[in-house]
Amino acid sequence: MPSHAFRSTAHRALALGVVTAVTCTLVVNAATPATAAVVAAPIATSATDAPLTLTPIGSYETGIFDASAAEIVTAYKDRLFVVNAEAGVIDVLDASDPTAPTKLFSLTSEGIANSVAIREDGLGIAAIEAPDKTAPGRLVFFDADAATADTATLGTVQVGSLPDMVTVASDGAYAVVANEGEPADDFSSDPEGSIGVVALPTAKKAPAQSAVRTADFHAYEAAGVLDPDVRVFGPTPHGDDHPVSRNLEPEYVTVIGGVAYATLQEANAIAAVDLESATVTDIHALGFKDHGLAKNALDLSDRDGKISLRTYEGLKGMYQPDAIGSYTAAGTTYLVTANEGDAREWGDYAEAVRAKDLGSDGRAPVCADSPVAGKLGNADLGRLNVTIENGLNADRGCYEELYSFGGRSFAIWTTDGELVWDSGSSFEEVTAAAAPEYFNSNHSESNLEGRSDDKGPEPESVTIGELSGRTYAFVGFERVGGIAAYDISDPASPTFVTYVNNRDFSQSVDDGGDLAMAGDLGPEGVAFIPADESPSGIPMLAVGNEVSGTTTLFVIEDALDAIEIDILTINDFHGRIEAGMDSSANQVGAAVLAGAVDAAEEENPNTLFVSAGDNIGASTFTSFIQDDEPTIDSLIAAGLDVSAVGNHEFDRGFEDLTDRVIPSYGSEDLALGANVYDKGTTTPALREYSVKTVDGVRVAFIGTVTTDTATMVSPDGISGIEFGDQLAAANRVAKKITDGDLADITVLLTHSGTAASNDCAVVASDPSDFGKLVRGASADIDAIVSAHTHQTYACEVAAPGGETRPVIQAAEYGTAMGRLSLEVDRSTKELLSITGTTEKLLDGDYAPDAAVAKIVADAAAYAEVEGSKEVGRISGDILRGGTKGSDRGVESTLGNTVADVYLWATSNEAYSGTPAQIALMNPGGLRADLLKGEDGVVSYREVADVQPFANTLVTVPLTGAQIATILEQQWKAEGERPKLHLGVSEGFSYEYTEATPLPGESVGRSGEVTSMTFKGEEIAADDVFTVVTNSFLAAGGDGFAAFAEGTVRTDTGQADLAATVDYFASRDVVDPAPLGRAVEVTEPSEPTEPGEPAEPSEPTEPTEPAEPSEPVAGGDAEAWATVTLSATRVEQGGSFRAEVSGLTAGQRITATLFSDPIVITGIPAADADGRLAFTVAVPDDLETGAHTLVLRTDGEEDIRIPITVVLAGSLANTGGDPVPLIALVGGAGVLLVLGAMLMRRRRQQV
Repeated sequence: MPSHAFRSTAHRALALGVVTAVTCTLVVNAATPATAAVVAAPIATSATDAPLTLTPIGSYETGIFDASAAEIVTAYKDRLFVVNAEAGVIDVLDASDPTAPTKLFSLTSEGIANSVAIREDGLGIAAIEAPDKTAPGRLVFFDADAATADTATLGTVQVGSLPDMVTVASDGAYAVVANEGEPADDFSSDPEGSIGVVALPTAKKAPAQSAVRTADFHAYEAAGVLDPDVRVFGPTPHGDDHPVSRNLEPEYVTVIGGVAYATLQEANAIAAVDLESATVTDIHALGFKDHGLAKNALDLSDRDGKISLRTYEGLKGMYQPDAIGSYTAAGTTYLVTANEGDAREWGDYAEAVRAKDLGSDGRAPVCADSPVAGKLGNADLGRLNVTIENGLNADRGCYEELYSFGGRSFAIWTTDGELVWDSGSSFEEVTAAAAPEYFNSNHSESNLEGRSDDKGPEPESVTIGELSGRTYAFVGFERVGGIAAYDISDPASPTFVTYVNNRDFSQSVDDGGDLAMAGDLGPEGVAFIPADESPSGIPMLAVGNEVSGTTTLFVIEDALDAIEIDILTINDFHGRIEAGMDSSANQVGAAVLAGAVDAAEEENPNTLFVSAGDNIGASTFTSFIQDDEPTIDSLIAAGLDVSAVGNHEFDRGFEDLTDRVIPSYGSEDLALGANVYDKGTTTPALREYSVKTVDGVRVAFIGTVTTDTATMVSPDGISGIEFGDQLAAANRVAKKITDGDLADITVLLTHSGTAASNDCAVVASDPSDFGKLVRGASADIDAIVSAHTHQTYACEVAAPGGETRPVIQAAEYGTAMGRLSLEVDRSTKELLSITGTTEKLLDGDYAPDAAVAKIVADAAAYAEVEGSKEVGRISGDILRGGTKGSDRGVESTLGNTVADVYLWATSNEAYSGTPAQIALMNPGGLRADLLKGEDGVVSYREVADVQPFANTLVTVPLTGAQIATILEQQWKAEGERPKLHLGVSEGFSYEYTEATPLPGESVGRSGEVTSMTFKGEEIAADDVFTVVTNSFLAAGGDGFAAFAEGTVRTDTGQADLAATVDYFASRDVVDPAPLGRAVEVTEPSEPTEPGEPAEPSEPTEPTEPAEPSEPVAGGDAEAWATVTLSATRVEQGGSFRAEVSGLTAGQRITATLFSDPIVITGIPAADADGRLAFTVAVPDDLETGAHTLVLRTDGEEDIRIPITVVLAGSLANTGGDPVPLIALVGGAGVLLVLGAMLMRRRRQQV
């Protein structure tokens, strides 16, 4: 797909007019042209193998010199908002073409604009200083998307004196403003400094005045409260009226979490403010920088005519930061400051003095024994400006040390004000390397070292940005100019990366040079624009330059490795929000699925999470009972970015999809369907594609859905739409994306797939429409994510043009996750590589996402209540065996009834597919009986508990021979169960013979089908019938492999639960299906062999309350333990050992041998591995024959294991039958059922 350098976005056409300024109101001034201020050869130097480069690409020039015509700059969408202090306005620039930004209009208000910030939704905030700067200022709120003055202004609130800088908390809840409170120019008054905390409305509107709170410094007025190194000094025009609060002047603010950190520049400190309470909680003194150390060397003379970085013992630097930023590394928050330095000078008071002038004009001298005493000449530090407020020994009357303004550095601090790292002399080393003739030049004139005697490069601004997982600080040098970038990923060991200065030093403006040719002078504000917010799709810096009046854009080219993007995929989730809702316990649930997404995003922030459809429909009861809203909420909370529609999204009709489901998602991006059209047209009925930008890379997703959808849902619900050819739709949209340069990468999400797992040859050669789609999709489509067939594969399949592309599908129900791993060139956005894989989530050990877990828990609680509601009535018990409880080896009324449900669901008048003729149901899918109770009422939960796995109904054409083979696969030669008796539907019956049961077993382990009939007619081997069953059995589950011979399988899209609910709704009362559809034919019975165990009698209830009674088997519950027995046949007076595993540490169980009963004592609690063991002693007078060992634990179904007791001396001397160890899984153990419910009759002789 074509790459792009910059998007060619048409500039807005705005009707702009000049409007008179109104007090406290923003107005719009007419747009004006600008000239470019990018110099021909910017000055630059970089570290070896620098990971990024900065290149100026476009600039807007006001043409106003040295009047702060471009100070603070903020980016929003394709606009720049620039504080123009000279005009007292905020200029709004169109940066949609970053190479040529143009002015749209200006926002003005009475007073002076100092700062501007914009919330993510476009709520703009301007900090406005009053005409009398000592009076309260204002925050003016505006709509950053507005095109005219009439719609821009939203309102205003009053804040403290001289609001100098405003910012917005990352969650958008607060605006925080630093009210500097500078003294009057004549020092006749000095207002208090403070921090304003404004609670913002969630909507794009101005807050009320009551939302404004002020964090003041009153708590620090008392003596001894402040750290002595917090500099509070100078005149106090108000006497004892809060002198500390009036002296402290907040300059700049950063917010992280619920805390704001404000620089107190002149005080050389940082204040911490709790936003919730609007309280200053700490003031941290920053200490001083020792210029006697080699790492802190500096050039102090502007008269020696050379670059000379030297150390000076006895000279300390005050950090005095201006701008401040913050970031997190390894889970810890750090503060980053630009250590500019500043002196107080108001009225007759002047803090700064040249070092050589100490001792004159009534000032104290430098102590004769001070290390700096002999270095006060012009060639040393004599011309350096130092403070008169620090270093003075009052008792001696002289200065022992000197303190200069600013650190000539940037620094990293803990949030407690502890220094982590300082850049030392790095800035002057960098400028010396880049511009040796101008290394400490001033901004208004070009010279070698005009600022050496003051604050050197004077770092005023700093902003933080992240690229390729690395964190960078971008620092602006106010005097010499330029932007320096440092890698601060390791806070303790940052490294210099690059320095670029868009300045032509040959144009010295104070000396008559051409301002328009000079480039950028005096960078004041720097804003980082990440790739996904950049109008170019590439990260940039926007810099406001107060002296040249220019606003310049720098493109950041990341020279590190290619951009890595991960696209996580799911398909056919079907509302499986709870864990363990399948027979194999592979479903991890929505919370763990979200945890897997969280883990991937933690590892690679460039991660997208997408689905190929069927997120809802055919769901388990917990989601089904609330119309799948819990599933939608869970997927939203998990961060689902894009989804195609599947056929199940149309289960309740197109209106339900558009009027309920999509609004619940909150985005049409979660229901893409490029081949869904308004009926009889080619007009798309759904959004066709979505583009997501990740680290500057635009990834497009096209969605399509199988055309079979029309046969899988109610025709009435889709009467206004139709499903077109997927291939044509995918290629049409891919061409639109390519021709319009709308994306760099294109991925197809198709709700169709191949009906085979892990066989890429089958995927590549699939003759179906899906195969044609895979092979014929445009070469502009880089990968295909499939669905619908519930299979697992990650293949490379040939595409047009000779290349290959990934084609993946990730099973079903959230059991697995697919991943497309992309590498993209940072500069060109060219796709370098893309691979597809799948992962079984159960193997990932992912922590559940707490927010999603709560959604699921709430849904489960709701379902518990709703589950008690009536769904229908039954006329009698519908059981899984001949008695209450499960016996999978016999014909059951429940198995036959569910088969009848399947048949009805796929053959009634509302069903639009090929009608089924025969239905089969596996006994392992039946997990609870339906009991009539007193009134025959059946609840939702009772119906759901019968078939808890939410399988869908699948039809498959089978021959008579194949059906017979399936029926004969009911018998199992090996394993715990000798037979799994299938339920069959009305109209179908068969006869069979069965081998004699083995001792201790109630049915034989082999059998033969002797005849089959359909509606009374004999079935021939080559007759073909449409057979319906559940998706588990249709795939060959439970060992019924012959089902897989039916290759033309159709998933009807109907969930077993929904089909059962509809079946109950279709009739007043449901009768148990009769037995006798499976008939065993036998020869005359043979005499019983001597020694064969007698038929067991009914268990006897105990008379003593303390002794447990034998339980009524309550159904095959999910496995809660594994029991291993040393023997299942044991002599009277013998014993056998039981080992139990799969428990939780400390879990208690009980064991009883029925039917005496005999309570087993001394059973220990489970150990740390969840294991325990005990021995069962069989009394020497215990009746021979069949008995049952029953294991119990709280909240679980009983485990019941058949035990045969034989006469003493009839086995080996171990006392037990020497058979291999037998592992019986709880909820799946064999239960001997008394009296098989099979109809037996003598085979007719012919």
